[in-house]
Amino acid sequence: MSILLLFMAAAAKPHAAPITSTRSGLIASYSAMFKRVDSDGDGKVSRAEWEVMVDASPMLQSQGLSETQRNGLRAALMAGFEQNDSDKDGFLTLDELMAKPLVRFACLDANHDARVTQAEAEAGVDLCSVLAGVSGKGQ
Repeated sequence: MSILLLFMAAAAKPHAAPITSTRSGLIASYSAMFKRVDSDGDGKVSRAEWEVMVDASPMLQSQGLSETQRNGLRAALMAGFEQNDSDKDGFLTLDELMAKPLVRFACLDANHDARVTQAEAEAGVDLCSVLAGVSGKGQ
């Protein structure tokens, strides 16, 4: 499941979404999302803050999901907390949350111009996802 999609849903602002096909846009998107999820403003996301974000996710609110599907999706989204907590301190920092997406972005950016075109994304999505340790096309 895509942590980026989850974060984007948590930080949704109808008119001011940064472009994430650029490195600076990706950083801006994650920074804005992190700030919204970090409800106490301490510079880190606790498991409780992560859980609030997951439970408010439009993905979980979908009317087309059975209870079993919703529970499985919630478990997968909650597992993202442990997967991203690289120092295992029980909190997520912005650096921890951005580590895999930035590795993936750098891999996809074949010509190193700090932009990922549709062609670059299509050509490298599978390899770059494996290298970054994220799931395929959604993150």
